[in-house]
Amino acid sequence: MNEESWRGEFAVTADTVFFNHAAVSPLPRRACLAGHEVFAERWRRASKDYMRWIALVAEARERAARLLGTTPEHVAFTGNTSCGLSLVAAGLDWKPGDKVAVTWPDFPSVRFPFDNLARLGVTVVEIPRHEGVVDMAAAARLLPGCRLAVASTVDWMTGAALPAAEFIRLCHEAGALCCFDAIQSLGALPFDATALGVDFVAAGCHKWQLGPMGLGIFYVSPAAAPALATVLAGWRSMRDEERLGEEFCLKEGAGRFEPGTQDITAIAAYGESLSLLEEVGMAGVAQRIFAVTRGLAEGLAERGLTVVSPRGAGECSGILSFAHPDPSGLFAHLDAAGVAASPRGGRIRLSPHFYNDASDVARFFTILDTFDRR
Repeated sequence: MNEESWRGEFAVTADTVFFNHAAVSPLPRRACLAGHEVFAERWRRASKDYMRWIALVAEARERAARLLGTTPEHVAFTGNTSCGLSLVAAGLDWKPGDKVAVTWPDFPSVRFPFDNLARLGVTVVEIPRHEGVVDMAAAARLLPGCRLAVASTVDWMTGAALPAAEFIRLCHEAGALCCFDAIQSLGALPFDATALGVDFVAAGCHKWQLGPMGLGIFYVSPAAAPALATVLAGWRSMRDEERLGEEFCLKEGAGRFEPGTQDITAIAAYGESLSLLEEVGMAGVAQRIFAVTRGLAEGLAERGLTVVSPRGAGECSGILSFAHPDPSGLFAHLDAAGVAASPRGGRIRLSPHFYNDASDVARFFTILDTFDRR
């Protein structure tokens, strides 16, 4: 496929400059068709096509594993990022006096599952972030004595990328497990859980992965798996799930975290979304995203507007946030004119994907300029 056909997967491009993938992405055409096909089969034939659906789930799991940099047996489907993080919070064997380090401020999902452990005598320790950038010196001081550290791979407001390998190293040197909320990086930036050595990864699929809402993926490393109990168990958690209750014997891999019937329609659609990302290649996806954010950053600087997102190699992501004298007014103007963005922290957050191009950048600045000339 070529650039035009990739862009043609997204009907939203007909009338919208969609720079809001850090919120909820549009679905590619192929994902919608895959989901519709499963619904249509169930409408016509009930569960007659069940084995085909199971094959679709397996294929989607394989693609998710490639995206994560692992193998399928280490990947579970969940409902969202919070579900995955809550599996970690509930599954470790906590003792009164234990500590969990979280990067803060951050999106609430990074912290709230672990605040919920206060009833067990677990304390949350804050690793400070400034404009989304983690204070690594503070992390080195605070991690010793913590059993777990939780961080976002990319800040949801400024797009600052975590120095993931260094953070994991600090965690492990301090004797702490490491858990990532990767929702703002998976699907936008290359990721390799195996090479990094991270213990747990949770991510919803509805942002950069271009998948349905209400679906998430959860990675558990082979090294960390024995430390994580199965707190939600059901018939599908069993090694031989078709024996239906004859024996309680949990699966050895991440499949034990999938207790029951799944949303096969959503997973089938998600698998097709990942097929599109695979066609482009994650290195190509990131390269194309950076080309768009570079054009946006340069145009904003020319207009005297301050980009608050880090722009250095290894520091930037698909999120570009900028300051404006009237952010609420500008957001309303952009929204009315067909530019999808988000107001975050008193700034405007832009988050383009690989199918956005120079025409979107040009239209964005035309609309921005009409507001600033009022």
